[in-house]
Amino acid sequence: MTETIKVTPICLLPIDKLPKVCVVVGDPNRAKLVSEKFFTKSELICAVREYHCYKGMWKDTEMLVMSHGIGGGGASVCFEELIQAGITTIIRAGTAGSFDPRYREGSLVIATGAVRSDGVSEGLVPLGYPALSDHEVVAALIESAKATQTVNYGVGIITTVGHFFDGPLGNHNKLWARSKVLAIEMEASVLFIVASLRGIRAGACVNIDNYIFEREISEKYEPNREVVHQGTFKMLEVALDSAKKLSSS
Repeated sequence: MTETIKVTPICLLPIDKLPKVCVVVGDPNRAKLVSEKFFTKSELICAVREYHCYKGMWKDTEMLVMSHGIGGGGASVCFEELIQAGITTIIRAGTAGSFDPRYREGSLVIATGAVRSDGVSEGLVPLGYPALSDHEVVAALIESAKATQTVNYGVGIITTVGHFFDGPLGNHNKLWARSKVLAIEMEASVLFIVASLRGIRAGACVNIDNYIFEREISEKYEPNREVVHQGTFKMLEVALDSAKKLSSS
C-alpha cells in the first residue's frame, strides 16, 4: 500500500520527512546556487511561487536550503511551513545595507536581534516583544565566521523594515546609526518572532551590499559588484557551516 505523505498547504513541504536544519535565502536563484555549488546529492523538494526548497549534503551533513522571497509577509509563510514540516533550526542568509563604515560591501553582520519595523510581526505580538536570535545560533555563526578566511564581520543589532524604497515619510537611518544598529534588511525580525512563538532556534547572517549613507548621497544602488558576490559565497559558507554545527544539537 502506497504511503500518503502529508504536506504543508502552500509550500507543499513533506511533513516529518526532512532534515531538521534549514538555511533560508531570499532569492530562489540563490537557493539553486547552494544546491549546485555547495551541496552534494542535491534534491529539489518544492518549487512553489517564490518558495524553492532543496535537500542536500554539506560536509557529510544533510540539511535544507529554501528561498522565501522579499519582505516579511511572504517570508513568514516560508518560516511557518518549515516549522510545520518539522524543522527546528532556521538560519537566514541574505543581503543588507550597512549603517557602520567598518562593515562595507562584502562584510558580514551576525544579528543578535532586530528592530521590528517589518510591518508584519506586530500582527502577531505587541511591539514590546523582542525579536532575538537564538544564542546557540549566534555562537555557531560567530565560530564559523572566525574560521572562514578573510571575512570581516560584526555582531550586533540589525533593523528589519517592510519597504525598500522611501516615500514622503522618509527613513530612520540616522537614528539607527546613532543607536549602534549595524545593518538594515527586510525579513529577520519576522523570522525571530515566528521562531520564538513556535519554540525553535533561529538566527541571521547578512552580507553587506551597500553602505547606506554613501548610497543616499550617490543615489546609486549596485548590489551586483564582484565584492558583493564574493561576500555572498562567504556568507553562505558561514551559514552552512553553522547549520552543520547545529544539526547535532
